[in-house]
Amino acid sequence: MATANTANEPAGKAGDPSQKSSAATTMFNRARLLRAIYGGTEPMRELGNEILPQYEKESQTRYEARRNSTFSLNKLREAVDAASAKPFKSLVTLRNTTPDLDLMVKDVDLRGNHLHLFAHRVFNDALLVGQSHILVDHPTTTSMPNLAVQKAAGVRPFFKHIKDDQVPAVYSEYVGGDIQVTHARIRSSRVRRTADFKEEVINIIYVLEKEIGAAAGIVQTWEQPAASQGGEWTFIGETPLTVPEVPFVTLFAGEQESDYVTRPIFYDLAFKQIEHWISSSDQRSILAAGRFPMLAASGVELDPEDESGFAIGPYKVLYSPEAGGRWYYVEPNGKAIEAGARDLEMIELHMDMMALNPVQATHRQYVPQNERDIQETRVHSVIHDLAMSCRDTLKTAIQFAGAWTNTDYSAVEVDLDSDFTNTADKQAQIGTLLTAYEKRGISRQTFLTEAKKLGLVSDDFDIAAELVVLQQADDALAAAAAKPASTLEKPPADATKAPKVDFPSGQNRPKSQI
Repeated sequence: MATANTANEPAGKAGDPSQKSSAATTMFNRARLLRAIYGGTEPMRELGNEILPQYEKESQTRYEARRNSTFSLNKLREAVDAASAKPFKSLVTLRNTTPDLDLMVKDVDLRGNHLHLFAHRVFNDALLVGQSHILVDHPTTTSMPNLAVQKAAGVRPFFKHIKDDQVPAVYSEYVGGDIQVTHARIRSSRVRRTADFKEEVINIIYVLEKEIGAAAGIVQTWEQPAASQGGEWTFIGETPLTVPEVPFVTLFAGEQESDYVTRPIFYDLAFKQIEHWISSSDQRSILAAGRFPMLAASGVELDPEDESGFAIGPYKVLYSPEAGGRWYYVEPNGKAIEAGARDLEMIELHMDMMALNPVQATHRQYVPQNERDIQETRVHSVIHDLAMSCRDTLKTAIQFAGAWTNTDYSAVEVDLDSDFTNTADKQAQIGTLLTAYEKRGISRQTFLTEAKKLGLVSDDFDIAAELVVLQQADDALAAAAAKPASTLEKPPADATKAPKVDFPSGQNRPKSQI
C-alpha cells in the first residue's frame, strides 16, 4: 500500500479505526473458532472450556489432564484442503494477455508466488471462513514522472491476500448494477527494532475510501503501539487514491446471510468436530478409569507392621490369614466403553458426509459404484460453483491491476479448472473424444485443447508448438507421397547382393566346435 505522506497530515484527526462493523464482529467470532479447529489439537486445547466443558465437581487438575490427553481428528482440515485442491489440479492461466500482465502473473504478489499459488491460498481461506479478500495495490510513484520511468524501475501493481479477520469493516454500494467498495479498513502490523536489541510491534490500520462519483479517494494510515493494549490510535497521514474505485475484491464461498456475512460451507462440520472432540475426551477418560481391573479382597487382614507395603506383580504370593478370605479382580463389563466407541463411529460417519467426501467402501459397509458416482457428482457440483466464483474474483482483480496503469484488461479471461466430472463419466468423455477425432468430427486443435482440459497431457503442454510440429510431419509425409516413383531413390547396388562369405565351407557364421 502507498506509504502515507506525513508532511500533509491534517490536524485534529482522532478516532478508533479498529472498531468492527456488525458484519465483521459476526465473521470475526466465526473465523476465530474455525481457524482453531482447522489448526488441530494444539489450538483446540487452547480454547479450553469453550469447546470442552468442565464437569461439575471436576477439579481443575483433573480437567487439564483430560484436556491434554484429548486429540483432534481433523476432518475440517481434510475437507477444506481436499475441496480447495480440485480447481487447482491444473495450472491457472490467462488468455488475451499482454507482456506486462504475463510478467505480473509469474510473481503476482511481489513475493515470488505465481498467480496459481496465490489464488489457491485465497480459495482455501475462503472455503474455511466463508470469505477472503484481495487488495490490488501499487507502490508509491510520486517521485516518478511517467509510466516509462515506473517500468524501468520495475514498479507495477501487485496482489495482497487479506484474510477476513484482518478487515474491521468494509462497505459497498450498488452502482449501475455493479457493486463498488466505498470504504475498507485493513489491519496490519510492523516490527521496529529498539536500541537495546528488542522488538516493538506497531499495529497499523489502513483506511481506503472513495465515494461514488468523487474524483479521487484517500488512503489513511493509523498506528498504535501493540504494548499499549488498546490505547489510542495516532493518525500518521494520507495519500490520494487515484483509481476509479477502491481496489478491494472479495471471494465469497458459502451462503451470504447479509453484506459481508457469509456462512461457510463447512461450518456445521466444525461443530461436528467439536462434538467428536468432547466424545473422544469422555471415551479416553472412561478407558483410563475402567479398562484396568481393580484387585479386591474379602475377609483379608493386611499386616499393619509390614513396612514394605502391599505389592502386586509376578513372583508375588497373595495369602490370607483368614480361612474364608479371598482375593479377586473387579472390572466393568464394558458396556459403557462399547457405547462410547459406537458413538464415535457414528460421529465420524457424519463428519465424512458433511466433509463433502464421496462415499467409499469402508469397514462399515460396501458402497456400490453407482452410488459412489452419484455422491461424487453431488460433491463436484458444489465445488464447481465455488470455482466459478473464484474465476470471476481473479478476473475482477486483474481489471483493478489494469486500472492502476490505465490498461484495459476487460478482454482477459482466466482459465481455472472447473471440470469435476466423476470417474465413470470422464472415461466415457475420453472415449467419445478419441472417436470424434479418429472420424474427423473435430479438428486436431480441438482434440488437443479438450485433451488438456481432461488432464490427458501435462499442464505445461504447448498446444501451439505441438500443432506446428504435427503440421511439419504432415507436410513431409504429403511431399513423400506426391513424389513420382521414377525419382525415388534406389537402394545401393551391393545392398541386394548375398553377404560376403568370410568363413570356410561356404559358411556365413562360425560353426560350433563342440
